[in-house]
Amino acid sequence: MGDKNPKLGSNPMRTLALAALIYAISIILIDIAPFFIGMYVDALGLTLSQAGFVQTIDQAGGILGAVAGYFMMPRYRWRSLIVAASLLATLANVLTAVADTYFVLAVVRFLSGFGVVMITTVTACILARAASPDRAFGVGLALGMFLSAVAVWLLDALRTQYGFSASLGSGALWLALGLILALFLSRELGGQSDKVEEPHLAEDISHTKATGWAALAALFLFGISVNIVYGYVERVGLANGLDQAGVANALALGFIFSAFGSTVPLIFGAVGGRLKWIAFTTLLLLASLAALYLADSVSLYTISFGLYASAWNMGLAYYMALTAENDPEEHLTRMMYIATVAAQSIGPAIAAGALTGASLSVVFVIAPAPALLAALLVSAMALRARKRSLARIAAT
Repeated sequence: MGDKNPKLGSNPMRTLALAALIYAISIILIDIAPFFIGMYVDALGLTLSQAGFVQTIDQAGGILGAVAGYFMMPRYRWRSLIVAASLLATLANVLTAVADTYFVLAVVRFLSGFGVVMITTVTACILARAASPDRAFGVGLALGMFLSAVAVWLLDALRTQYGFSASLGSGALWLALGLILALFLSRELGGQSDKVEEPHLAEDISHTKATGWAALAALFLFGISVNIVYGYVERVGLANGLDQAGVANALALGFIFSAFGSTVPLIFGAVGGRLKWIAFTTLLLLASLAALYLADSVSLYTISFGLYASAWNMGLAYYMALTAENDPEEHLTRMMYIATVAAQSIGPAIAAGALTGASLSVVFVIAPAPALLAALLVSAMALRARKRSLARIAAT
């Protein structure tokens, strides 16, 4: 594994380990974003509507960061992109701590979103080059959950000890660590550097691309499902009778619990067929949504959220791996976080529209549909592939 690999540099294992850590750090900033909304209200006196708009601006920056990554990755060294994005995001999070107006806050959160998601996009593409992308994504996502739990507790500790500014600026600490790690990445990392071995038949090429597109669409749909609920997870706990401290502790413990669930792709990979794991993940998501809706104690809420976050990460790992393995030219792989961040914006928008004049329970009614459609989409592509294979065997 230490032999030079044109896709992963002279030390593939070190490259993948560093990429997984940096990927996990970028996920922290995405995971703790909902906690910032309340602090915007308390620290700057914004209304909930204004705080929600700042979060939307943050997500818009993320979408543009993913798009910029898509176009820049074939042209620039990936280490340089990660370092530049880390510098930008770190500075933006430092400025978040001292922002004193609505406009300044919106600008710096846009820049933070841009930098953070570019980091996530590039590191995800590095992990996609692993021999077993399911396991590589599993490592990154499990690390992200462990570190997110630490970050949630750190937010509360900093707020209590030093005030809201320190808590809002805590993202800079994580990003600075990621920046240091990025300096040790191989300078050789870049766009597709070796000739892609294409299938011999044009029909095979077409089917591979179609499967890749289906996997990318499924990733987007699955993301919509989980994000319909995620923005309201805290409110669900409060509505079920939990207090603020109980919800915060439950979410932090839930992140740790979900880290163990996120190791499923790492431990099992795609053993027995990836579709079986996608089906299991979909069922786990549906069960966790039902449990979250019914959770009326801290222990049940913690377990429910842990299962929900585990299903989320398992879905990301398996759908991203399916995309990467059916994308030899790495075009769709570079689009994975465009789809993911778009889902992070569209999911809450769907939920907000559904909640107009309705109770909070409506989000649990509409959330399962996109995830089910995603599973059906990739299952249909697999069935099509099986029929083609049987027809080819019969013709020989």
